Amino acid sequence: MHYQFGATALTGRRDFIKTAAIAGLAAGFPASNLAQQSSRRAPKRIPTGKARKLLFLSDSPAAYKSLLESIKSVREFDFHISSIQVDYQKPREIAKSVEGNDADILVMCLPRIASSSGHIAEVMQDLNIPVILLPPNPDLVMLEADLAAAFRIRGINALLAHSEGEAVELLKIVAAPRILQEKRALIFGRPFDSTSVPAHNLNQDYVYEHTGVRIYYRPIEDLRPLLESVDEAGARREMERWKREAAKIVEPSDKAILESCRLYMLLRSMAEREDWSAFSIDCLSFSFSPNPVLPLPCLAFSRLRDEGITAACEADVCALLSSMLLEAISGKPSYFCNVSSLDVQKSTTVLRHCVAPLKLLGPEAPGLKYNLRDYHGMGRGAVPEVEFPIGLEVTMGSFSKDLKQFLLWPGRVQPGINDTDRPSFPNIPSSKMRMFCSNRVEIKIKQADHFLQSIAGCHHVVIAGNYAKALSHEMFRMNVELIGPSDFTAPA
Repeated sequence: MHYQFGATALTGRRDFIKTAAIAGLAAGFPASNLAQQSSRRAPKRIPTGKARKLLFLSDSPAAYKSLLESIKSVREFDFHISSIQVDYQKPREIAKSVEGNDADILVMCLPRIASSSGHIAEVMQDLNIPVILLPPNPDLVMLEADLAAAFRIRGINALLAHSEGEAVELLKIVAAPRILQEKRALIFGRPFDSTSVPAHNLNQDYVYEHTGVRIYYRPIEDLRPLLESVDEAGARREMERWKREAAKIVEPSDKAILESCRLYMLLRSMAEREDWSAFSIDCLSFSFSPNPVLPLPCLAFSRLRDEGITAACEADVCALLSSMLLEAISGKPSYFCNVSSLDVQKSTTVLRHCVAPLKLLGPEAPGLKYNLRDYHGMGRGAVPEVEFPIGLEVTMGSFSKDLKQFLLWPGRVQPGINDTDRPSFPNIPSSKMRMFCSNRVEIKIKQADHFLQSIAGCHHVVIAGNYAKALSHEMFRMNVELIGPSDFTAPA
């Protein structure tokens, strides 16, 4: 079956958590009260610096002397450990022990002999720090598995270690600050009301709590007068660079290229002056207007991405955050794209968009070959049409609409057809408007049917390389559920 997508993508759910280093993380979902209990909670912000407060609960602290010494010897962090002996048959006393400590991380070692984990998760349901559960006997993990599942349905970030060594490694993962913590993103448009991808379920506080990113909004009209102050000579040098390095200039005029370069110069100066990590503009609110309020930002966004500044299209908040995350983890610019179509039999997906980075392979690698095109054949704007390297291994990902899941799919670039010049209105010879965006890449993926039913929305983000392990660790820190194929290696 072959699926062709328009502006609205199919959505679905199928849970999967996997990482080569960490096993046993299957979540449990009760039949009743699921809606109340299944939300994943925003974690407490991990402090900067090396100091971390660790609460260690067990029924026999002396039995874990070696583990505590291993934790203290971790070089990356300075763990301040409060070791408390508890009776696991008295859940409310355990809850009081936790409430009385302003801990950053909780380690729980359940007793060797017990018939139930009791009501521990119920009395600790307000917990907002990661919990690491260590079984005293790796051959008998039933109590720990059940408690982990009970924690997770309440949104608590519970991780299950199968050895003392792994408990230390998990500690080092969750002790690190979230990679996007305190990053600042500026969106020009209506707050959480993108023309194409609105996010009315989100707000600034929610985004910050779940990702660490601070989102700000300004009216699109604020940019217009600022364009007048842009250094004209600098904008012209940028225009000449685009023209000089292009393999071919197909349609855009010098005027269109120069207008885009002015917008680039303005945004870059704002990033430097105001410390912005990312920008987005509600561009579809004016892209097809006969009198656009701004130059089309495609060319500007390509250059910003190449220079390490996230530039996401269409004021899509979730895709903006996805771009910031993947670029921070990889150190490479991302390709922000539409999932245009999917072929289940071939297990491929076609991704399209008008903005693509030239430095997809990394800041030190040669840039991709490109032609300069106009925007959708409309005789305005300027867009780099790049050549994606055949055989390139890539990672495709996106946050879900509520930021509680992250779709992670490895893939490999395939040879594809060049259909970007297909007309939107083939029966109207006078129309030159193109149906598709200027950039097209076909990606081979595993379990395309699973991807289809797990799809996070119309926009996904692609980076070169495979970063599944690093992303899985970051999802632990964010308490975000990872969704993907059963094997995170790219297809051959």
